[in-house]
Amino acid sequence: MGGSFVQHLSMEQLYDTPPLSIAYDPFHEWLYVEWRGRHTAESARSGGELIVELLRARPCHKMLNDNSQVSAEWEGGARWVGSEYYQQLATLGMRHVAWVCAANWSARKSMETAMQFVTRPSVVLFDDLASAYAWLMRQS
Repeated sequence: MGGSFVQHLSMEQLYDTPPLSIAYDPFHEWLYVEWRGRHTAESARSGGELIVELLRARPCHKMLNDNSQVSAEWEGGARWVGSEYYQQLATLGMRHVAWVCAANWSARKSMETAMQFVTRPSVVLFDDLASAYAWLMRQS
């Protein structure tokens, strides 16, 4: 990831709680969203709604969505995430999302369910943060 750690220090923290952290990276002009721990349909939806609000305040076309630390399924919210949430992101100008998958099998299953409903923006799945970061850097 090269100089990303120096650039990471310049990120503007927009929201930070143990289960969800959202930052804006002015160097790359993208949102960095990190989900951690257990999430339910309700927390997935409330987190998604918060991201939509923050995207209105910080318009950008790319998002690094890191689910690597999610530890449980959120199947109940998967359809909403895959259809309504991602549609809202696209409407606000989001074009590219790099989604880092959870290692947890049940959390990964929820993510795969959500992906069945995504029509836009372009969402690409990754198993590690470095690959997601590198791909997102190449998107214009």
